[in-house]
Amino acid sequence: MEKTINRLLADLENERGIEILFACESGSRAWGFASPDSDYDIRFVYRRPLIETYSVRSGNDSIEIPIENDLDPSGWDLPKSLGLLAKSNGALIEWLHSPIIYRANEDFLAEIRDLAGGEFCKSALANHYAGMARQVWKNGLAKDCPTGKSYLYGLRAMLCANHVLHAGTIPPVEFDVLLEDLEGDLLAEIRKLLSWKETATEAESPGRIEVLDRFLGKGLEEWPAAVEKLAAKQADLLRFDAFLHRWAHWPVVVDAQRFAKEDFTLQRVVAKDLLLFETVSGSRSFGTDHEQSDVDLRGVFVAPFSFLGGLETIEQVSDEKSDEVYYELGRFISLLLANNPNIVELLFSPDSCIRHRHPAFDLIQPEMFLSKLCRQTFGNYAMGQIRKARGLNKKIVNPEPEQRKHLREFCHVFEGQGSLSLSEWLAVRGLTEKECALVAVRHAPGTYAIFETEGRGIFSHKDDSAVICSSVPKGSEPIGWMNCNVDSFKAHCRAHREYWKWVDERNEERYQTNISHDRGYDSKNLMHTLRLLDQAIEIATEGRIVLPRANAGWLKKVKSGAYDYEELLRIADEKHARMEAAFEESSLRERPCRRTANEILLEVRSCFGEPALLRC
Repeated sequence: MEKTINRLLADLENERGIEILFACESGSRAWGFASPDSDYDIRFVYRRPLIETYSVRSGNDSIEIPIENDLDPSGWDLPKSLGLLAKSNGALIEWLHSPIIYRANEDFLAEIRDLAGGEFCKSALANHYAGMARQVWKNGLAKDCPTGKSYLYGLRAMLCANHVLHAGTIPPVEFDVLLEDLEGDLLAEIRKLLSWKETATEAESPGRIEVLDRFLGKGLEEWPAAVEKLAAKQADLLRFDAFLHRWAHWPVVVDAQRFAKEDFTLQRVVAKDLLLFETVSGSRSFGTDHEQSDVDLRGVFVAPFSFLGGLETIEQVSDEKSDEVYYELGRFISLLLANNPNIVELLFSPDSCIRHRHPAFDLIQPEMFLSKLCRQTFGNYAMGQIRKARGLNKKIVNPEPEQRKHLREFCHVFEGQGSLSLSEWLAVRGLTEKECALVAVRHAPGTYAIFETEGRGIFSHKDDSAVICSSVPKGSEPIGWMNCNVDSFKAHCRAHREYWKWVDERNEERYQTNISHDRGYDSKNLMHTLRLLDQAIEIATEGRIVLPRANAGWLKKVKSGAYDYEELLRIADEKHARMEAAFEESSLRERPCRRTANEILLEVRSCFGEPALLRC
């Protein structure tokens, strides 16, 4: 089997173009209590070619292969593995200390074990095992006939958590080593269970084992308070980055400044050593602006090589209202590959709007990215603006009160063939909420029996969005039956929250414009719909976008509310049909070429650093 597994690993390296630094057995076989029908859980850490670090991100940082012939292989690339190790990921720490190793670069394994031992956070690791034990109890041990596998998984998680709590070190992987400090009935029952499981399948149950139930139940009860006392520890990311650079075969890069993610502020990314492009976007580039229009700044910056070769990532930097947004070059190219309308438009910014343009930006040519994908991205975006336009009207004509309603307003008591609101029903009976007690009715969600007896009342005094149930004396007779419509209450809370968030964040000038023309829609959204459809037609027929817009004056009239909603919908439908026809006949490629985008990205990066890095 070991030869088979090593052949599988070698095939993976050849097929995926990777190098496996470490591979081991994980799970029950490594722990020492595998069933006869257990799979082989093969886990590995691999590194990719250096060039992929600086390329367009594919989103693939792991490899998972379907189980075949009892082999279950999966692995993580080196950056992901180190990122998880910096968070004290329990699964990865166990891989690194597995007693069954199929393949390893011995120097790598020794160094990464040393890194794990010196940097792990006790509270994070203890919480990992405590969470595993809770999950096993909930999903397996709480059943009437728990499997032997569930008992052993729960016991192991419990013992590992106890080891972290009391010994303060990484727990041993082997179950037998964890048992060394146990004695008496508990140890005897575990030994008996292990002996039984040697011939039992994973689905078999040994029945309930009282000694183990008591041990697990006590641990689950005491753990939260014990784990809470452990101090959290922040990983030394510089140490992890240094390890990553060394084992990814990345050259030593010396920047004028050693960057961390928090160093990428608005002030820093617009500095000339990082800034690739900056322009005024939005209405001022479309030609639809007025004196009070905001100045929306968009830009692209290039993160230094040493940062790109570390564990942290940066996609964009912006202010609170997103009036100023600067994209890291890799993110910018990824969005161009997706034909994102807001990003594509930046390639056609008029000269009057451009504030900074590094010569390397000329390498990013629009024809390399424009494709028939714009039919979907511009068209769907345009249709989304129509939905937004109607959405504003809903908020205008359906304002929410400042105070959210109480849950009691969604509670009704059955009365005859109908119902009364809870408040009315209590008033008729001369009762208060505190003089009543609720008992949930089985198999009838949201329905409660009401008792006139000493209890905890109807609603929680800590949370006014929750009813509260009580224990009532045996034989008590209910005086009524109440239904609590929780779904309607949640819908009200969501609408209330969204409305007042909208009020807090809305553009007051834009809001007043829509109120004044009284058309029942957001005219600015409709203007954007028509503009986007026109731009999509230009892309399909001319391979470009013209900015500012030639029909900017007419778009301003749309924005002012000069047209009825139905008339604008008719115009939008006509433009949409023209767009569809244009793309049917267009000679544009179906999608941008990812390889070309990658070459552009690397070439632009090389203009901001040492080109030799990209040839390694």
